[in-house]
Amino acid sequence: MEYRIGNYDELRERLDLQYEKAVSPPGCGLDPEAVNREIRALYEAEEAAGAPFAVTRAKMLAFALENSRVTVAEFDSFANVCERAWEITKIQQERYQSISRSKIGDGLASGDRAEKEGLFIAHLDLSHTTPDWERILTLGIPGLLALAEQRFAEAPSPFTESVKIVYTALRNFTLRFGQAARSAGREDLAEMVEFLADHAPVTLPQALELGLLYREAQHIEGEPLRSMGIFDRLYRPFYERDLAAGTLTEASARELLAIYFSRFHARSRGKDAGTPFCFGGYLPEGGDGCNALTRLAWGAYRRLGLPDPKFALRVNPDTPDELLLQIAECIREGKTATVFANEIVARQAFLRQGKEEKDLANFVPIGCYEPAIMGKELSCTMTGLFNFAKVVEKLTADPAFAPASFDEVLERYLELTRRYLAETMAQGIPWEKLWNEINPSPLLSGTMEECMARGLDVSQAGTKYATSGIMCAGIGTAADSLAAIQYLVFEEKRVTFARLREILAADWKGEEKLRLEAAKRAPKWGCGDERADRIARAVTDAAADEIERTPNAKGGRYQMGLWSIDWIIPFGERTGATPDGRRRGEVISKNTGSAIGCDREGVAGLIESVTKLDHTRFADGAVLDVMLPAHTVAGPEGLRFLCDVIRTFFAGGGFFIHFNLLSPEVLKEAQRHPENYRNLQIRLCGWNVRFVDLGETMQNHLIREAESKR
Repeated sequence: MEYRIGNYDELRERLDLQYEKAVSPPGCGLDPEAVNREIRALYEAEEAAGAPFAVTRAKMLAFALENSRVTVAEFDSFANVCERAWEITKIQQERYQSISRSKIGDGLASGDRAEKEGLFIAHLDLSHTTPDWERILTLGIPGLLALAEQRFAEAPSPFTESVKIVYTALRNFTLRFGQAARSAGREDLAEMVEFLADHAPVTLPQALELGLLYREAQHIEGEPLRSMGIFDRLYRPFYERDLAAGTLTEASARELLAIYFSRFHARSRGKDAGTPFCFGGYLPEGGDGCNALTRLAWGAYRRLGLPDPKFALRVNPDTPDELLLQIAECIREGKTATVFANEIVARQAFLRQGKEEKDLANFVPIGCYEPAIMGKELSCTMTGLFNFAKVVEKLTADPAFAPASFDEVLERYLELTRRYLAETMAQGIPWEKLWNEINPSPLLSGTMEECMARGLDVSQAGTKYATSGIMCAGIGTAADSLAAIQYLVFEEKRVTFARLREILAADWKGEEKLRLEAAKRAPKWGCGDERADRIARAVTDAAADEIERTPNAKGGRYQMGLWSIDWIIPFGERTGATPDGRRRGEVISKNTGSAIGCDREGVAGLIESVTKLDHTRFADGAVLDVMLPAHTVAGPEGLRFLCDVIRTFFAGGGFFIHFNLLSPEVLKEAQRHPENYRNLQIRLCGWNVRFVDLGETMQNHLIREAESKR
């Protein structure tokens, strides 16, 4: 039967509400409460019987996949709407709490103190994963299931049994959508999903459908899927085959992709961190991978104008300029859910970490902008979160520290940074050892070649690479603060170090003139000023040295990230006044950027400062936020300016970059009348949100930042 593709514009409203207004036909599953009850009963019975938790978890997922209500809408082109039951995640969280208390003990209390004061956080990061999409699409469900059955027959274990259970359930899950499709009168969709139960995909609609089904299942398993893979490379063969066969045209593919990408927003309503897709970059056989499907996908994104999904483009010297211009048009229209990645720097960072050259073509940003090797790496990119600005507070608050020179100040700061980073990673080690007890992941592991060959779950370090990231936040605030100490205390001699300690403890009370001098006259990071930039380089080099030399608990190593996402607010709230003129509780600097209002030389100065750092040391990612007034990108020359900013940043060795084009007047009006600005998007750290959905603190922060760019 001919596969039916609707017109997106005609179906837009119904597609966007399909999860909220889904109506399951009779016999298509249990309601979520019933599924939750049964999963809880199954878990308690298996625990009482002493069953291996990996097998128990697989059985819980199997029950959810085989019994949760599924729906197929008559107007849809895909079949994957499922009512998610969250009992598996709830049990995961319960085990997280109970097992950590019993096995970490005093270390947990120590970590809690560090988190409470805003110095660092160490925990178990379950949220940054990507499967081997190439194996999923090449082997399909039957191939992955056959491999699981073979490995179980050869080497029975809780792991191999759990993988066999979940892939049997994934096949049954797929067949259930066939029944639902027939109930909706969609024989074409029924045929498609039933084909996928027993065959690898052949057509583009089948390949897209399989990806949707797998994603749904992994989210139910309990690991948020943080990359949908290198889209234009993975799906290009299916697209070209369909064009040659005449089953798709460019026009019908355009509608298909619009319908496909729209469902990620329909599921999230734009209120999570977005679904990441990667594009472009070097192919395994060489040459850049951008193609007709790349341009079609970005055309669909521009047409949708939604905050979810979010796209990443791997950029190299061979990336087509016309594609960059196409994406720049999206950004100019306020459709900014794009991050650009410097593929050359990514490759250098991977090689520095000991990864093999042959694997580098599978580089994908995990989550926001954390690099990983698709299908080969478990990249726990937020095992630790570290606050550079808090170390400044520790330095200045120590009554026993009486430096005679700025060199002593800098060396003391670096010593403290190394010490607290070592504590962060030491706190992370016990957490990493607990993953298999808390969250065995057989569905995800079943896609990984090394996991299946070794008979080990991803939670048992079964992947080829198993890395752990330390997110380092507030480099701008730290560099500015140290530069201010040098300027105020040792160069201009405006204040003694001891007196500065008292002033900061009093939150600059009664010292507004000095505070303004620190804020306005002292050297600032983000201006190309070597006095601040050399400090930032010294800090990041010392941090990277400490992090890179430390093994994790999974047979891999820790790696450094220079980013903050939205932790600028909670870390700022827990950090006292700093010598750069910042008051107690105010936000710290974001990602690799300057503090608000301190990029006095505009984007050129910002890029000059940031590219003085060695981004190959930031194997956990590093991103520059660029906020521009809308008039700077007007006309054809404005689009070229955006492209030139990207190329210049990457030529200098920058890693990731993304953009906001904001007017403070528009943001204030949106704050006053949110009903008139429902579609106003903001690029928030690493994902897009609607401005009106943000809390007042973040809204005010963005308004202040936009005002500083005038």
